[in-house]
Amino acid sequence: MKALITAGAMALMSLATFGADAQPTQDAIAAAFKKADPDNDGTVSRAEARKFGITREAFEHANPDKDGTLDIKEFLAAITYQFNKANPDKDKTLDRKEAAKAGIKSKKTFDAANPDNDGSLDLAEYLQALTLNAK
Repeated sequence: MKALITAGAMALMSLATFGADAQPTQDAIAAAFKKADPDNDGTVSRAEARKFGITREAFEHANPDKDGTLDIKEFLAAITYQFNKANPDKDKTLDRKEAAKAGIKSKKTFDAANPDNDGSLDLAEYLQALTLNAK
């Protein structure tokens, strides 16, 4: 399982399809995936995705095989899609208002995921905020 997550994370890091300059680290992706997959079956179901903060639209977009689960590659694709959808100005960051539309409604969570205090979340920080916010 850990090897699968690591391999998937490494493959994802080589893709240039992310919506922000600051990319999530392999460790951050693996930690987020682990939190989103509490039954440790190696996939994130619709219910698990919802609890993590992934919208139905993002889930469906990132699940082209329509198997009802997200592997680690699809998981990050869903988060990236959700990030980009909430970023209409395409500046590669989410301000507080955009972050709230993307599920980060708590100022405390926003601030905790924004250690540089620049008032916005890049993709890596957004993933951290979702991880902190997950039920």
